Amino acid sequence: MTKEVFLRELARGLQQLPAEEVQRQKAYYAEMLEDMMEDGIPEEDAVAKLGDVSGIVEEILQDTPLPVLVKSKIRPKKGWTVSAVVVAVLGAPLWIPLVLTAALLVFSVFLAMGAVIVAAFAMVFALAVAGLVILFRGVTLFTWGGSYVAFSLGCGLLLLGLTCLSFLGAKYAAAGLWRSGKWLFRAIKGMFIAKEGE
Repeated sequence: MTKEVFLRELARGLQQLPAEEVQRQKAYYAEMLEDMMEDGIPEEDAVAKLGDVSGIVEEILQDTPLPVLVKSKIRPKKGWTVSAVVVAVLGAPLWIPLVLTAALLVFSVFLAMGAVIVAAFAMVFALAVAGLVILFRGVTLFTWGGSYVAFSLGCGLLLLGLTCLSFLGAKYAAAGLWRSGKWLFRAIKGMFIAKEGE
């Protein structure tokens, strides 16, 4: 594939973005190809080195801020005609509550994920504090006898051991929720990325 074909396909894949962003991406990849060709790499090899155009387009669209994608997705293909404005205004009592509900639902899901992560680490912190307090209290119980001291020290060490295990669990749960949140965000963003032929 030649440089011109690559840049043309890139622009076609990014057509839902604003024109200045498409030009910026084309200039970036054109300069990258020029640099490789100046280093002695043949044009077609330089293009092949960049990879598949559709993969590059997907990566650029995923890196594009969500508001830009939403704005480009809701914009009518032929511009805002009188009939499109009338339909948008008359449909507003229906689509505004639906959009707000969907946005609040997504926000509440992300908020709940964050709350679970915070709660997991708060539990770890509480176990650690309880273990340290019981250990300290066990040391101060020498006047009560050896059995109280041994019991308190054993409970404190048990809680500190549980703290270590629960920290690992909280860490893996937080990492899993973080990955799930990123996947969900990419899935939501993907709904606003125009597919081939749209």
